[in-house]
Amino acid sequence: MSMLSLRSHVPDDVIAAADSLPDQADVVVIGGGIIGAAAAFHLAGAGLRAVLLEADKVSSQQSGRNWGFVRTQYRDPLELPLAVEALSLWPGLEAELEAPVGWRRTGCVFVAATPKEMAAFAGWHETTRSITCDTRLLSAREVTDLLPSLRGKTEGALYTATDGQAEPALATLAFAQAAARRGARIIEDCGALAIETAAGVVSGVQTEHGLIRCSTVVCAAGSQSYRLLAPLGLSLPQQSVRSTVSLTAPLPPLSDACFCGFGIGLRQRADGSCIIAADSSSDIDLSLDSFRAARFFLPGLLRYGNGFSLRLGRPFVDDLHQRLAVPDRERAIARRPRIQPNGKLAAQTGAAVRELFAGARSIEIVKSWAGRIDVLPDALPVLDAPAEIGGLVVATGFSGHGFGLAPAVGRHVARLAKGEAPATILAPLKLDRFARGTYSAPHAPL
Repeated sequence: MSMLSLRSHVPDDVIAAADSLPDQADVVVIGGGIIGAAAAFHLAGAGLRAVLLEADKVSSQQSGRNWGFVRTQYRDPLELPLAVEALSLWPGLEAELEAPVGWRRTGCVFVAATPKEMAAFAGWHETTRSITCDTRLLSAREVTDLLPSLRGKTEGALYTATDGQAEPALATLAFAQAAARRGARIIEDCGALAIETAAGVVSGVQTEHGLIRCSTVVCAAGSQSYRLLAPLGLSLPQQSVRSTVSLTAPLPPLSDACFCGFGIGLRQRADGSCIIAADSSSDIDLSLDSFRAARFFLPGLLRYGNGFSLRLGRPFVDDLHQRLAVPDRERAIARRPRIQPNGKLAAQTGAAVRELFAGARSIEIVKSWAGRIDVLPDALPVLDAPAEIGGLVVATGFSGHGFGLAPAVGRHVARLAKGEAPATILAPLKLDRFARGTYSAPHAPL
């Protein structure tokens, strides 16, 4: 992929930034995750001169660190129509992008260990049957037939055979590569400092290497989006949680379908290796910033408190240092994060998989890593062109659900950037729902 990096490398340096940064573009996309890459692909396809800015490397943060589930199953009903649209696009994505993304239609199964979980699955199924017709409830016997290696006693399951999986880094890079072939400029190691406006309309993006003039900006900056929006008078109650994920050595067949149940999530890849993680269990690294917008998150924290562990450590010190030593707008640049996995949680997850599946007795953890998931109070994204700032499109806050949605999100971003009216399914995803108090409680734990 032909990408320009504006950071010096040893032993050879890249072209000087002053000679390389474009002076002008039609649209600048901030953020090189899968949402930003998909947006750049569709914007370039619409004939716009698009520039994608990434402070680190494309796919270097959460878009390359997630589970790789592509599901409609058990989505928030307000998000489900977008997920259905995205799922219809995944099977044709490799042909469209002319690159592998690891797509496989393997299904998705959420197993109920308790009657309460089964009742929740049944309630969701009843509520959403008009939106998706592919999901069905399984009896305990049907779960045994589907998952013969599963040893835990179940109450049944929720199963969607048409859901699937893909490889996060492959898919993100495929979108970026295809965007570049369409003419988009992909610029890595170049952080956005501020979105510039004139008379309430976007006029450019100030980067750490200079100004790019443009009339449209897509803010897809993940957990740093709120920093870029705040100077524009737009409040985004955004926080982040740390999620630990592990990769195993190849194992015998455990589950063709992406699996959630008994406190774990598991995706068995084509080579037999497994991506495993603790389901609905994340670390909150406390910092001074943790108290920003706390009132929005407190109800969810109280409701799903068992799924979070509060940690006080290095992130608190780093946050304090940045507040004292780094100018506010430079704090929006986050690159090469050394996000430590929770080793104890990774070991517990591996042990849980060993106990849960008969074929996992020889499980070996090859490596573990962590990512920071940007979350919003209702665990729904913002996908909106707020009226307060002309030419601004916001696509952020996907709360760990963005990977599977990206093919559809990229299309909607391009339409919003061209000034088209938002699709009806985007109505629940407007930015002003937080200021208006019209957002709801999270559908499920973050």
